[in-house]
Parts: sequence; C-alpha cells; structure tokens
Amino acid sequence: MQKPNKNFILDILFGMAKSKSVLLSNIARTLEEPIDTIQTVKRLSNRMDEFHETTELLENYEELIKPFLQEEDNLILVDNSEIVKPTACKMEALGQVRDGSTGKIGNGYWTTNMIAVAPRTKHPISVYSHLYSSAEKGFISENDETYKGLDYVDQLLGEKKATFVMDRGYDNIEVMKKILKQENNFIIRLKKNRNLLYQNKKFSVHDLAIRRKGKINFRSEIKGTVYDLKVSHLTVEIPSLKGKKFTMIVVYGYGKEPMVLLTNKRIQKKAEVISVLKAYITRWRIEEMFRVQKQEFELENIRVRTLPRLKRMFLLLSIMVTFMTLKIEKQNGFFHSVIERAKGIKAKDQIKMFLYRFSAGMEAILKKDAYGIRHFKYIEKPKDSRQLTFQL
Repeated sequence: MQKPNKNFILDILFGMAKSKSVLLSNIARTLEEPIDTIQTVKRLSNRMDEFHETTELLENYEELIKPFLQEEDNLILVDNSEIVKPTACKMEALGQVRDGSTGKIGNGYWTTNMIAVAPRTKHPISVYSHLYSSAEKGFISENDETYKGLDYVDQLLGEKKATFVMDRGYDNIEVMKKILKQENNFIIRLKKNRNLLYQNKKFSVHDLAIRRKGKINFRSEIKGTVYDLKVSHLTVEIPSLKGKKFTMIVVYGYGKEPMVLLTNKRIQKKAEVISVLKAYITRWRIEEMFRVQKQEFELENIRVRTLPRLKRMFLLLSIMVTFMTLKIEKQNGFFHSVIERAKGIKAKDQIKMFLYRFSAGMEAILKKDAYGIRHFKYIEKPKDSRQLTFQL
C-alpha cells in the first residue's frame, strides 16, 4: 500500500485501541500530534474520503485470516445488525432501520456480517463486514446484500466448503437455493408458520415439532446459563424444493416452545445431530461481536457524514475486532499482560468472551502513552547523500 494509506490505517487502528471509540475527534487526540486536534481530524477525514486501496487492504486481510479457514467444511455465522442514528439528519443516505433493543423504527444503517470462529477460543474472526443503506443508490434488497456476502465467502474459501449458520430472519427459500447452488451447507432456524412435507403430508413447523418429544439428552451453556435439552430429528422436504431431503432438528429446553432448525447436512448418527446443534449454539458469538462494536467502541456514536467514510470506518472496526481475536487465540505472554492491565473482577477461568477485557487492557496500557503513533512509524532514511559537498 502507498505510504499515506499505510499511515492512515495505522493511525485509525492505534486510535481505536487507545480511545475505544470510532469518533474521529477521539482518535485524533490519541495521536498526540504537535498541531491542533481539528487539523488532525480534517486530515483523517480527508484521507477517509480519498482512500483508494480497499482492494489491497482486503487482500492483506484475507492473507491474515486464511490460516483459520482451512477446514474442509468451515463454520460461518451470518447475521445482520443495525446502526441507529435517531437524531442524525445530515448523514448521507440515512435509511429506515428497526432498533433491536427497543423495537422502534428510526434512521440508521444496516450491516451484513459473516464471521468464522477461532479454533481454540471460539472468538469472532470477521470474514465479511459490509455497511449499507436501504436509501443508497443501487440498493436492491436485503437478500441481495446477503448474496454478495455469500459469494464473497465462497470465493475466499476456494475449493473448501462452508456451513452457514443463520437465525429465523434468513428462513427464505431464495437464500437456501443460493447456498445449495454453491454446494455449501446451511443451518437455519425455522419460523413456526413454514410448511414442510413429512411422509408426503404437509405440516406446519410448529405442528410437526410438537409431535417429537426428544430422545437425545444434551446439556448446553450459553452466556453462563446452563440448559438441559431434549433433541430429536427427522427427514423432511420443502414443498417448493421437492426431491431434496433436509433434516429438521427439534430442540426442547430453551423456552416453552421448541426451537426448530433445518439443515441440508446428511445426519445419520446421534453425534451428527449434536454437532449441528453445537454449530447453531455458537451463533451467539456474532451477537457478542455486535455488543463489543457498540459498547466498547461506540459504533452507534459514529459521526462521519458520507457513506464511503461510514463503510470504511465499519470495515476498519471489524479488522480491529479480528486483531483482538487473533491475539486472544494465541494465549501467550502478550495476551496475559493485556488482560492483567484491564483489572477485571471475574477470574480468567470464568471468562467466556475475552474481547471486552482485552479492549479495556489495550486502553489501560495506551493511556500512559504521551507521544502518539509517530514513534512507531518507520521513517525511511536515504542510504547515501547526493548533496554536493566541498572539502574545506
């Protein structure tokens, strides 16, 4: 990458780590430049607009994460999230979004996210992160944005396959067809009103699920809560996809109503049923990533006005989360030093998600810095001087 762009990326990532914020003003202050902060903000803002090496950035990033995508069947968690901007009026292409925390409709942007999980610690590794607006030029549909992500991941994996894990919002025949066409797999949580064929008879998902009481016992822990589950499975068809066999998995124990999953993976043994259920349970990791973005780095407080700036900042935040994951995955001396600086209450063996404490540890270390990023940048010096000199 060109030097101005390399320095810009370094400035933003350093600033995010030190300030735990995506606000350009906060990032600018962390750089400790010997000029007015407003000038630093203008420089970062202009570079955010002029940045033209996104392809090179993504190629470098892909090389970083490819070693963690070497399974024959890689688990990819998929979900949308929203960035709510209720009081914004000048930001470009503000669309309508549903606030997941309040259920209200307001101004904001959508994000499409696809993540892998680190092999040892199961922390999120962003594979595809894209911010978009329903009001931007060229927008087609939410499904189309999902297809772009599916195509990107399929191309990134090459000859290897993926199992896409999705919630009820993706219970869509067209999404299933897309994944089947790629010859990949899916695990999707079904809506209760969907109809399925079982033994050539049509049933709603709910009516079919309550017929199965669960023969497999399984204990699961999510966010510190332990659940005793009853699981069963059966082979079904989808009326509009006749001839294709799917496995429906019914799970009792998460609430009054059973949870129902659908997968195109072939299931013949008890261990394979449990494997699919575990894959779906892992989905909460992507929800925790959203919380880290919004709570630890103040994503919804972002104030850049143009859509290209928003998209680039969101991409860089996703890269920052992956950076933390890769450091957490190593569990080395550096990792333990950062975690200790956070001075958390919980003991390390009780922590399920280290991203919160790792970000707090980075902030605690970098707060003591008084020189900014400039001392970490490599300044090239000429090997020999071409200045004409006279011997006196």
